[in-house]
Amino acid sequence: MKHRHHRESFREKGLTPQQQLETLSARGLLIGDALKARRHLEHINYHRLLPYWEAMLEGDGRFPEGATFESVLRRYTFDRKLRLLMLDAIERLEVSIRSRWSNHMAVRHGPLCLADGELFQDRRAHQRSFETVLHFYAGSEDEFVIRFRERYARGQTPPIWICSEMLSLGQLAHWLSNLRDARDLHAVCYAYQLQSECFLSFLNHLTEVRNLAAHHSRLFNRKLPNFLFPREFPDGLTSLENSSQGRIYNTVVMLNYLLGIISPGHSWTRRLGHSLSRHAELPEEMGFPLGWQARYPFSAESP
Repeated sequence: MKHRHHRESFREKGLTPQQQLETLSARGLLIGDALKARRHLEHINYHRLLPYWEAMLEGDGRFPEGATFESVLRRYTFDRKLRLLMLDAIERLEVSIRSRWSNHMAVRHGPLCLADGELFQDRRAHQRSFETVLHFYAGSEDEFVIRFRERYARGQTPPIWICSEMLSLGQLAHWLSNLRDARDLHAVCYAYQLQSECFLSFLNHLTEVRNLAAHHSRLFNRKLPNFLFPREFPDGLTSLENSSQGRIYNTVVMLNYLLGIISPGHSWTRRLGHSLSRHAELPEEMGFPLGWQARYPFSAESP
């Protein structure tokens, strides 16, 4: 007979920002300007900041000598900048994929192809996905949708170039993975010079990254889902690291490669590298290899 693990009842008491500072100080954190620190804790939840200092703690649960409340805030501020940078890159990729897919499908299968369940492997999944698209279409206030509804008869199925704009990144990945004819998927993946299994795996990974960033969750040192590496590494992806699987470093390498196709000459990686250079201790927590500054995509040299 298996015994259930006994879990204790929750008995902790709430602490004021002042008491929270005193707790941190007792563990060796230098507070500095107490008034300023207390104001930060009034506007940023103590438990939201907690993961940012946990990685700083030593084995005995105390802060190392010289650790400051300001250094915790710098980690928090960097993570916010990282989330914004990731959303910038993901937006550009998502818009590009929508365009590539809708253009291909409209030409090969016709503008109303998303309504055709024969084009998809799982008919039930297709029906659910299509109903979701129609729900968002019906409630959309986007001008291009309103113009279409006003021009055409009630109940008219919208074309794929409108439907695709209703999709989130996760929904887009689901539609792509459900395509029956591999040629339709390959037409999208070919534009990015990636095998379909690698491309879909990265989209699923990126959906998690996007959701974390969009909901203001900690990102920089979080363990992320792994994604499949290409069987053959194109130029620009040779910097991927097996030892960094599940870390944001590999996400950065992949996004830099894809942005190079979508927007040649982009400054995204340079902006990220500039922010990283101000935080010498953070790249290692993000899975960055030693000497990352001298490696592509952060060095000036092409791969």
